[in-house]
Parts: sequence; structure tokens; C-alpha cells
Amino acid sequence: MKTSTSSVQSLLAGLTLLLALPIAAQGPTPVVLTAATAPAGVRPALSRDETALADPVREALRTLPQAKKKFLAGLPIGDQFLLSVRVIATDTSFRQASARVLGWHGNTVQALLLPSPDAAPKTEPTPVSFPETAVVDWTLLRASGREEGNYVGRYIDTSRQVENMPFR
Repeated sequence: MKTSTSSVQSLLAGLTLLLALPIAAQGPTPVVLTAATAPAGVRPALSRDETALADPVREALRTLPQAKKKFLAGLPIGDQFLLSVRVIATDTSFRQASARVLGWHGNTVQALLLPSPDAAPKTEPTPVSFPETAVVDWTLLRASGREEGNYVGRYIDTSRQVENMPFR
């Protein structure tokens, strides 16, 4: 039995290494921001963003525990649970990114960080792990196309529509 266990462990270790190689070739793992871990150069931009989006972020975080319960209870096939987080873009900026949740262990989220819309074609999602405190928004995408949550996203879309309205 010991031989069998050690063989399985060796096989799993080799498989883990093989799976990690394509990820390592893509470059460094993105850094998901929290207010506490943001580098000094990013903090002014983060502060401006938090002020501008305070109300929709507050609503998203207020409703996150119920959404988390839905995810942990199990989603129907075809449904996806996405979290919006901030990722360091440069020394002084960040971008908002979507992460498809794979697992939730306590207050730590395991997810696939989805490529930005302007990323190179065929860019693969990147596995990440981050604290729940990094979450800015959540979206539950139903297989039917119906959407729940997305408070920040809808707020930004509405703001852009208002900005683009013609004056009379």
C-alpha cells in the first residue's frame, strides 16, 4: 500500500509541475489588490476609484454573503459566478478584472482571472487566489443569460450612457 501511495504522490507532483509550466511561461502571476496591500504608488488611484464607486461597491459587498451562499450550495450546470477585483497594471495604476470562481475556502477565493478585453488573442485565464476583502463586485451569470449582481458594472454602464447623451 505504501508503494501505491508514493506512486500516486509522485504522479500528482509531476502532473502539478506540467500544469504549472504553461502558466509560468505566460509571465508573472497578476497581483490582486486589497486596500491593505496596495503599493504606495497605486493608493491615490485606488482612493479616487473607491470614492467614485462607493455606493455600488457598498451594495455589492452588502449582498455578497447571500451570493456566496448560492455559490457554495452549488450552481446549476452552465451558471458562472464571477467576482470583480482590482489587479496591478503598472507601478501607479490598476485595472478592474473579472475572476471566475472555482472554490471558496473560508475567506479565500480560488479563481481563474479572465484576460482583459484588450489582451492578446488566445490568452488563457490565470489561476489566482485572493482574500474576500479584494472583491469589488460580483455577478452570477445564469446559463439562460440572466444576470444577478453586477452593481458596479451596471453603474459604470449607466454613467457612460448618461455622459454620451446629447444636450438639447
